[in-house]
Amino acid sequence: MNVIDSQPYELLIGQRWTAGSQGHTFDTLNPATGQVLAQVHEASEADVDAAVRAAHEAYEKYWRKTTPAERGRLLRRLAALFERDREKIAWIETLNVGKPITHSLDSLKAMPSSLEYFAGIIPAVRGETIPVGDNDVLNFTLREPLGVCALITPWNYPMTLTVNKLGPALAAGNTVILKPSEVTPLSAMALARLFEEAGFPPGVVNVVNGQGATVGERLVTHSLVSRVSFTGGTVTGARIQASTASDVKRVTLELGGKSPLIVFADAPLDKAVAVAAGDIIKNSGQVCIACTRLLVQESVRDEFLGQLQQRLDTVRVGSPSDAATEMGPLVSAAQKKRVEKYIQLAGDEGATPAVHGNLLLDNATQPGFFVRPTLLLNSHNRMQSAQDEIFGPVQSVIGFRDEADALRIANDSRYGLAAVLFTHDGGRALRMARGLQSGSVAINTGVRTSFDAPFGGYKQSGIGKERGLEAIYENTQLKNVKYDMGV
Repeated sequence: MNVIDSQPYELLIGQRWTAGSQGHTFDTLNPATGQVLAQVHEASEADVDAAVRAAHEAYEKYWRKTTPAERGRLLRRLAALFERDREKIAWIETLNVGKPITHSLDSLKAMPSSLEYFAGIIPAVRGETIPVGDNDVLNFTLREPLGVCALITPWNYPMTLTVNKLGPALAAGNTVILKPSEVTPLSAMALARLFEEAGFPPGVVNVVNGQGATVGERLVTHSLVSRVSFTGGTVTGARIQASTASDVKRVTLELGGKSPLIVFADAPLDKAVAVAAGDIIKNSGQVCIACTRLLVQESVRDEFLGQLQQRLDTVRVGSPSDAATEMGPLVSAAQKKRVEKYIQLAGDEGATPAVHGNLLLDNATQPGFFVRPTLLLNSHNRMQSAQDEIFGPVQSVIGFRDEADALRIANDSRYGLAAVLFTHDGGRALRMARGLQSGSVAINTGVRTSFDAPFGGYKQSGIGKERGLEAIYENTQLKNVKYDMGV
C-alpha cells in the first residue's frame, strides 16, 4: 500500500494547501531504517499569522454560528471517512513513528468512535438556570466557545492525540490550528484531507508544520489564539505556560510521567507481569502513562522478576512492518541516544541493567533506532534514572516493605500522571487509590485511556483534562446572565 503522498507536504491555511512562504522544507525519517521518508514544508511566522487569521475569520463568519446538529453531522461524516482510511493512516504511523503495524491498527480502532462520541455529547454542552435570591431576576448561564485554539501534539501517538484534541475543540464550536510534531507530521496531513472531504468550512481546521521554538512559539503567543492545548515534555509545557501568561490564555497541558506499578505480595502476579511487560513493549516504552517504576513487595520480588524477565526474553524486536514484530525502534537517533545515556547513568548510580528481547534486524533495519527492553535492577527511588522520564523501553525495579512504604515511594516523584496497583485486598486497593497523587489510578489492570473518560495529571504531569465531557468544558467559557423581569 502506497501511503506517502506527493512531496513536499504542504501547509493547510484556510482553503489553500500551500508551500511555506520562505520555501524551507525539512525531512521526516523512517525510524526503522534511519532513511528519509518524506519532505515537509516548514511554516514561517507569516504562515502562522495567516493560519490564525484564517481560523479567526472562519470562527467569526460561520463556525461559532453553526448549530450543534450541524457540527455533529460533520464530525460523524469525518468518523466514517476515518474508518474508511484507518488502515492507510495506521501504515503512515508505522512508517513515521516506528510502532509495529499491529499496534498502529489497534491504537486507531477507537478513533471513529471518539469522533462520534464528541458529536453525540454536543447537546450536553448547555447552561442552567440558577434560583437566586431575587425573584425578579432570571439568572442563567451560557456555555460558549473560546475562539481559535492552538493544538500542539507530540510524536509518540500523533493521530490518537490529534483526534482527542480536535474532537472536543470542534464540537464546542472552536476553530483550530494544528501543529504536529516536526518528527512525525505525516498522519496529520492525511487527517486534514479528510476534514476537507467531510465538508468542514475552510479555515475551521488549519495545519502548520515546523519547529516548536519558532512555529510553536509564534502560535502560542499570537493575540488571536484563545486557547492552547499541548501534549509533550514538562519543560516545554512550562515554557508554554510562561509564554501565555502575559495575555492569560486558557491552557491545557498533558505532560510527562514516571508512573509506578505497585505489586503487593497477594497480587495476581501473572496479570501484573503482563501489564509491566506491555508497558515496556508498547511503542517501545514511548508512552506518557507507561509504568516505568516497578514497585514490588520484597517477599515476591524474585518470583515477579523471574516471570517478567522470562516474558521479556521472548519479545520480538524488529521491523514494524512485520506483523510478528512486538516492538519497533525508538522514534529518532536523538531519542535512542537519550535512552542509552540513561541506561548508562543507571549503571553508574548502582543499578544493574538487564537487557532482554530478541533483536531481529535485516540489512534495511540495521541502521534503525532500536533499543532492547531493559530492566534496571537493584534501583532505588532517589536515583536520577528512577526520577526522570526516560521515554523508552526501560523500567526501574524498586523494592518496598509494606503499604505505607509503597505509597511513600510512589508519591516521591515530581510527576503524577498515572499509577497501577495489584492486590486482592479491597480495602488496601481503595486506601492506595485515595492516597496516590495521580490523575489516573488502575487497580488490577493497566491504565487504559478512553475517549469518554477524563484524563490528565497531577503535579508536573500537567493541568486540565482531556477526553470525556470534561474536555468539552475545557474548550468552553461560562457566561452568567442576569435578566431583570420587572423592567
